[in-house]
Amino acid sequence: MSTDKVGGNSSLPSVLIKTKPEEFQSYLEDTSNLKGSAHTLYAPSDSREVSSLLEELCAQKTHCTVSAGRTGTTGGCVPFDGVALSLENLTGIGPVDTARGLVRVQAGVTLAALEERLRQQNYTLRAAPTESLAYIGGAIATGASGVRGFGYGSIRNYVSALDVVLSDGTPFAVRRGEVRAVKRTFAFTREGRVFSFSLPSYACPPVKTQAGYYVRDDMDLIDLFIGSEGTLGIIVGAELAVSVVPHAMFDGLIFFEDKLKALSFVRSIQERKRKGAPCPVALEFFDSFSLEFLRPDYSFIPSQARAALYFEQEVGEADNLEESLATWANRIEDAGALFDSCIIAETQKERERLFLFRHRLPQRINEFLRSTHQRKAATDIAVPDHLFLSMYTFYQEIARSSGIEYVNFGHIGQSHLHFNFLPRNQEQSIHAQELLRTLCAKAVAFGGTVSAEHGIGKIKKPYLSLMYDQKEIKEMAALKRYFDPACILGLDNIFDKELLIEAE
Repeated sequence: MSTDKVGGNSSLPSVLIKTKPEEFQSYLEDTSNLKGSAHTLYAPSDSREVSSLLEELCAQKTHCTVSAGRTGTTGGCVPFDGVALSLENLTGIGPVDTARGLVRVQAGVTLAALEERLRQQNYTLRAAPTESLAYIGGAIATGASGVRGFGYGSIRNYVSALDVVLSDGTPFAVRRGEVRAVKRTFAFTREGRVFSFSLPSYACPPVKTQAGYYVRDDMDLIDLFIGSEGTLGIIVGAELAVSVVPHAMFDGLIFFEDKLKALSFVRSIQERKRKGAPCPVALEFFDSFSLEFLRPDYSFIPSQARAALYFEQEVGEADNLEESLATWANRIEDAGALFDSCIIAETQKERERLFLFRHRLPQRINEFLRSTHQRKAATDIAVPDHLFLSMYTFYQEIARSSGIEYVNFGHIGQSHLHFNFLPRNQEQSIHAQELLRTLCAKAVAFGGTVSAEHGIGKIKKPYLSLMYDQKEIKEMAALKRYFDPACILGLDNIFDKELLIEAE
């Protein structure tokens, strides 16, 4: 066996390792089907071991890529050389500080495990991303959001403190509100070390976005690390804002025979939200091909359905559940939906069934790609609300002309869909990748983003240049080099590693 403990006479810490790549192949890929390589897998047991390991790797200038839950879609956790660093043993969860609504958690905790622990105290992380097997550290490193993004936004909004380890092994703790930039410049001291650096000059688009480093005038330091995709430091722990479980909830699945009626219904809900009216916390869309893809697993999908919307509605203590249910029933009927086929779920078991219906689609897509041995070809595009219909029309035009099967679904409340080509062979796969660039270019022309929640990773790097020019991307590389002068962390994530040489 190649599994061993490194320690004793070695300068490396006592961490569990594997040195035969065939024994840790699952750590060298994610759901995108991108395959990587590494000569060693490390699995430290705590943050001190992470620090010791990085200190050694930095001295050796050995490249290091963090492997979290590997549920991502852009190859961010996939190493191309060097070592893979798994945080699977960092699984501590503290008690909820009920006075402040906060919980401390280590980076290797899955979202499912955190939610299970929180529920024991009647608390929840409502902004949790959709994939329950994702690690907290990975979710923060990618600035993830999910089904409830319409009501809660991304996980960024709920991170109050981070424990980070820099590439030289230095622990770096940051708490929201402690350090802010002046315009685009940070200057502060930490443990006797002076930090002074400038942020990139680009402006992030005014939509849900996770494309490159998050920068704003006068921003909080913590937001720089959130969404940095393992390139500035390794997140080993976090403090998260959590909330009491809502008084009552119900979910719905609304089927439409006319897709345009579904889209019109979405616009009405978005308008209600803009006016400050109570709205669902989740609003998801499925096109006709998505429903066809799911139909073998779900016989309740009406044969005449051409679109569907999934929603999740919270009901506060001061609200009346029956009135809220009646209001939704009236809205659904007025929207011209297939009223008798719609499903409203009130019990926990029924709600879980509908949530799994939503989650089953990406699972089916990944199963299809594994069976055809093709790489994922999907968008993560968001555009301004008023241009969403134009973007949707463009999706359809490109899809029809391609001759490739596809599904289109996702977070329509935020004008953010996941358009997935389903290539059956290499020729279709190459063509699909070419068309993705066309779709991304249109989104950017509309003032949108090429990545709304999944990050850039390695796969979406070619699209980042559609949003930012070479000077701005080099500014990202310079920022990365400031925090990681040895250039060992998360190489080839966000931008090509060759740019780091130019940033010297």
